[in-house]
Amino acid sequence: MLTVIRELAEEAERRAGDPEPLGDLLVELVRHGEGAVARTPEQLDILREAGVVDAGGAGLVELLRGVAGAVTGLGDETAIKVHVRTDDPGAALSLGTAAGTVEGVEIANMHEQQEQRERRLSLVPSPLAACGVIAVVAGDGNRLLFETLAGPVGTIRVVTGGQMANPSTAELVAALEELWADEAIVLPNNAEVRLAAEHAAEQAGRPAEIVPTESIPAGLAALVAYDGTRTAAENAAAMAAAAAAVVTGEITRASRDVSLNGFAIGRGKWLGLADGEPVAGGDDFAAVASGVVARLLAEPRVVLTLLTGDEPPPLDGLLERLASAHPELEIEVHEGGQPHYPLLLGAE
Repeated sequence: MLTVIRELAEEAERRAGDPEPLGDLLVELVRHGEGAVARTPEQLDILREAGVVDAGGAGLVELLRGVAGAVTGLGDETAIKVHVRTDDPGAALSLGTAAGTVEGVEIANMHEQQEQRERRLSLVPSPLAACGVIAVVAGDGNRLLFETLAGPVGTIRVVTGGQMANPSTAELVAALEELWADEAIVLPNNAEVRLAAEHAAEQAGRPAEIVPTESIPAGLAALVAYDGTRTAAENAAAMAAAAAAVVTGEITRASRDVSLNGFAIGRGKWLGLADGEPVAGGDDFAAVASGVVARLLAEPRVVLTLLTGDEPPPLDGLLERLASAHPELEIEVHEGGQPHYPLLLGAE
């Protein structure tokens, strides 16, 4: 567009000394602008590869054409050019024909244009990575964490699922087929998803290894050890070791009455679990969460990660307790967005 502007300006300056009517000058500038627009594919590879001219430059010349038509008296007040974006072009054409004659219709699929643009801009990595990741994750925040840790676009596919929302084998196979990698790692992130993950790995069209993570915090720890340049087998060994070094906890509401170490936790009360086992419960969220953290830190740990759920509890009281009791502990808090568990914890 800037090139078209420059060429129009240079042509106008060249003709400035000629005693010609303004209308004639504008008409000649339109012709010169048409030539400049036609040459834009020679100036940008992306235009040449797509077989189009620069849209901004073309639009500028059309504006100039309108000015020239108005000055020379050749503008047609009954003609109008309409640009419509719609998922139903037929309905738009029906409205147009009801108002007058429609001609010069051009219909383009913008979804296809966007896909072509992404390929041109290399948003999808090529060549393929040596190894990619399929992760079963619940919560938009957690999805973003996994996608960010995995690196380049295309090296990870996140499948929605988890507690009480297990993905099917077919969903996992489809994700494996979409992966831009020669081999794959599958992170089930839930014990109930592991069987479907194993079946998907058997049916996949590429070698796939299962890292048997049973929680989202364990999956995140495993992903830190992931390297897309290594084989699936090499990644599986490193990622499994990283996941094994993490202890995890959950805070939820008891769905039924629970007997815990000689006392009862009523339905609807806070229930804290460490590696799947009930360890604390009651009305006070901070006290229950602190009980879970105490169990997770029974052995020395340096980092505690907190993932808040889609109905996050107030963390101020808990964070104050942790800062006082464990001043050396590095604490990370992220909005996970997972259902059923207002708080997930991972210590490593």
